[in-house]
Amino acid sequence: MATPSSKLLSASGLMLAVKLLGAASAYALAWWVSRHEGPAAYGRFELALTVLTIAALAARLGLDGVLVKWMAASKVKGEEGVQRRLVGRVMLVTGLLSAPLLAALMWGAFPSLTSWLGDETLAQTWPWVAAGVPILAVWGVSSEALRGLSRMKSHALLQPGIVAAGAVACMVGLGWNIVPSYAASLVASALLGAVLLVTALPKGAGKPSALSSEWGWRPMLRTGWPMLLGSAMFLVMSWTDTLLLGHFLEEDQVGIYRVAFRMAAVVTLVQAAVNSYAAPLFAERHAAGDRAGLKSALRQTTLLNVAFSVPAFVALVSVPAWWLGWFGDAFVVGATCLVWLAVGQVVNALCGPVMYLLNMTGHERQAQRIVWIAALGNLAMNVWAIPRFGIEGAAVATAFSMALWNVAAAVAVKRLLGLSVWDAISGGQNSTNA
Repeated sequence: MATPSSKLLSASGLMLAVKLLGAASAYALAWWVSRHEGPAAYGRFELALTVLTIAALAARLGLDGVLVKWMAASKVKGEEGVQRRLVGRVMLVTGLLSAPLLAALMWGAFPSLTSWLGDETLAQTWPWVAAGVPILAVWGVSSEALRGLSRMKSHALLQPGIVAAGAVACMVGLGWNIVPSYAASLVASALLGAVLLVTALPKGAGKPSALSSEWGWRPMLRTGWPMLLGSAMFLVMSWTDTLLLGHFLEEDQVGIYRVAFRMAAVVTLVQAAVNSYAAPLFAERHAAGDRAGLKSALRQTTLLNVAFSVPAFVALVSVPAWWLGWFGDAFVVGATCLVWLAVGQVVNALCGPVMYLLNMTGHERQAQRIVWIAALGNLAMNVWAIPRFGIEGAAVATAFSMALWNVAAAVAVKRLLGLSVWDAISGGQNSTNA
């Protein structure tokens, strides 16, 4: 029988392969658009994707995070019969209620948003963005539900990088431009996700259980609300720089910055792969009361992160201009941005999957507070720095806020759970009772 350790390594290897493919596809997409349409066209696409991503996150109401936690916990407790009802409930709220409503509200707000960003050419992308909100919301719910079920092969097929790969195929093979190419790929991925999820769920409603009250509407919303706020602030923190760059600077500067940002994300490529399985594993071990298993999973994920992130960081900061030069001479000016963003990412990797650990062990509100503080600080720093220092100011502000929330979360994990990511890195794992 496979141990949690072997499962973690196996699932991480699968996700790493998918993440590598996804990263290559994202860079290919950026390269193709930049080379054929220029940095400004890529900047407009990133701005539209930013709005779409934030809107879809809001539409999910944090319930996708609840599914990851509850799918894993219900399996441990022998309550698999509730899983189909839970997914149906979340799909009802997200896909049929909140997402269409939010899309309609966004449609009305598009003129104001276009004016704020200062580029009337963005208006042509807004119908695609509004239509994409329910699709991306349902896609996200399917992906997270499959992760909670530990269906990692299916979850791997629903990664953003796979959508990017489909978009590249449409651009190269069909000659479409980036917006309809990405839309077609997203629709295909959402349909695939729905099919995979339906086939993965246990058949039938299952027998009623004395524990069924745990999975009611009230605890679901109570658990989802802080996850939504935390995720929303995390996403705002991740995309604040892009939106403010679109407001203060021209679209070509947005395009240069976003290429540097995506390049810096290579540092945490393994972390993203490891965390895909680590989150439901943390939830399972916590639900089972297996503290030793929780410590072991934290140690393995942290060491895997460090083993890849440090060499990747060194490779990027040694010759940043060379890496960016692959996208065209216009992108070389983003070399300083790449260095700063890579610093923020390596701190992220060294701190380990601390935010997932807090969310999966009942400390959602503590995680939410940390992200809120970091997001507000990030907003203030970007508003001050971008008009004065341009894309370099955005990079420094983003790197600093990224380091801040990761270190704060690592301290919270030590205080609340008695687990230390730094002990894992140094070879020890002393802990106190939480």
